[in-house]
Amino acid sequence: MRRSREQLFNTDTQKLELLLTSLNRLGVSIESCELVEAVRLARADMKRVGLSKLEPHFYLSTGYGTVAGTTSIALGFYDCSALLKDLNEEFRGFRYDFNDIVNLVRHELGHAFSYAYKLYRRKDFRELFNVKGNYFNTYPVTNRYIQRANPWSRDYVNPNGDHYAQKHPDDDFAETFGVWLQPRYNWRRVYRLYPGALRKLEYVEKIVKELRRQEPLIDQRPAPWDPLEECRETLAEFLRARATRYRRKATGYIDPDLHELFWKTPAQRDNRKRERDYVRADNFIRLHKRDIVLQVSRWVGTDEIVVKDLLDKCSARAHALDLWVRKDEREKKLVEFTSFVSYRCALFALNDSFLNGHRR
Repeated sequence: MRRSREQLFNTDTQKLELLLTSLNRLGVSIESCELVEAVRLARADMKRVGLSKLEPHFYLSTGYGTVAGTTSIALGFYDCSALLKDLNEEFRGFRYDFNDIVNLVRHELGHAFSYAYKLYRRKDFRELFNVKGNYFNTYPVTNRYIQRANPWSRDYVNPNGDHYAQKHPDDDFAETFGVWLQPRYNWRRVYRLYPGALRKLEYVEKIVKELRRQEPLIDQRPAPWDPLEECRETLAEFLRARATRYRRKATGYIDPDLHELFWKTPAQRDNRKRERDYVRADNFIRLHKRDIVLQVSRWVGTDEIVVKDLLDKCSARAHALDLWVRKDEREKKLVEFTSFVSYRCALFALNDSFLNGHRR
């Protein structure tokens, strides 16, 4: 990697920037990471067992889960990139590999199937899974079930060794469903000495065959709860992390400069769209990129690729920080921004760093 890009996009810089970015501005999606393959495998599993009427909606959120009473399934945004996985492991102490994610999705499909056909209202379901009282209102809000879990019980599947099926009948069914759904898995042999768990697995197979050609009993339109695009806390706040630990080695950290140059998200007034008075800073930078590259490289004597690298960084961070330019200040901001780029490129030409000694 060339030196300019290494300076601007080194790992510590990217981690610092991620931690200081709002969750809804991380720019992640299911389609751009391994989650898309996990979803594809889940849909293939449903097709294999004939669940053609179940149509789950997958979306990103702050964790894995299925919205109660719906078929909307949340996936954890922290599995959308290697850096996010690293930060999640560093500050929250766990990391999912691809197989873990696939099994998590299968578990959530169990919830979605249960909700879609309202299994919790059936007498046979309630008796087998020991449902008492309201199915949803009795769900525990903590993981204290671990203290009460019986590690020697033969009434539950336990694929991950965490006794999660003992948390609540809802999770008992979802864990059982996830085990049953695994392709080429001989669950009859694996659980032959676990009569309670085996009865539940056999029940899953029976109920899927019974209901797979029937229409669900609920509206399957997307009903996301806490979608990532509505989460405005920063990644550092979510992880309860101190971002400053990365600042010393963040050789490409320019967020403070961009905040000085551009406007933070302007408020909308009287239903007046902000686009009438402002332009997005990242679009502003891209619009003038070619002219800035030519002028700075000419007057500073810096290679054009170095200027382009810095502009790429500025554009990406301006987008992540949701920065804007007032339309009536565009000419002024162009001069200020070009001066800023020239100064940073001059520093790089002199001492092989975009940051001065104080900032480093």
